[in-house]
Amino acid sequence: MKSLNYSLLCEDIAQKTFIEGVLPLFFDNQGLSFDLRFNQDFFYRFKCRNSKDVLNRYVNAGIVAVHDFNIELLLIGVDYDDRDRKKFNYEIEILYNEFDPQVRANSVIFFPVQAIEHWLLLIYFKSNNPKSTKNISNDIERLPRKSAKVQLFGASRPSKIEQKQRISEIIKQIDVNWLTGHSQSFRRFNNDLIKFFAK
Repeated sequence: MKSLNYSLLCEDIAQKTFIEGVLPLFFDNQGLSFDLRFNQDFFYRFKCRNSKDVLNRYVNAGIVAVHDFNIELLLIGVDYDDRDRKKFNYEIEILYNEFDPQVRANSVIFFPVQAIEHWLLLIYFKSNNPKSTKNISNDIERLPRKSAKVQLFGASRPSKIEQKQRISEIIKQIDVNWLTGHSQSFRRFNNDLIKFFAK
């Protein structure tokens, strides 16, 4: 089995837990098999606490990841926050265009609208309403971030342990095909991963 040296630059434990749960499911969905090797040294060297940290560090971190740590896949997570949803593709291309070609080739950005909690709420809705044909994406993506956290965790400031447990439970219910059809930002992330592994 081929190994994959990968790491993560992200805002918080919610994004990290999401990726840890979704990446193996992505491989299963695509019929891929890898021995995943998470580079903790890189992750802790560039550990961030919020979107400002990620945006300030991601260009330099990408260079270090590829050239010093030999990371084959760097996943970069930053919440979309209050940016104009109609400009999503424009905004993500701005981020990608800061990279040199080699770093860009080894990087995939996930840019959830508005935040990772909104992707999780979509997954949660689908798991509880498996036969629903209602398009609830706009309703969920317009929820204030604090409200989204309260709906997911029962509190606006859940502990790291509570977040990890709850996110891990929700991820098990993911319907990737459904989510790509209901979230433009998740669809872009999924498609960028597919392109990465098609090289």
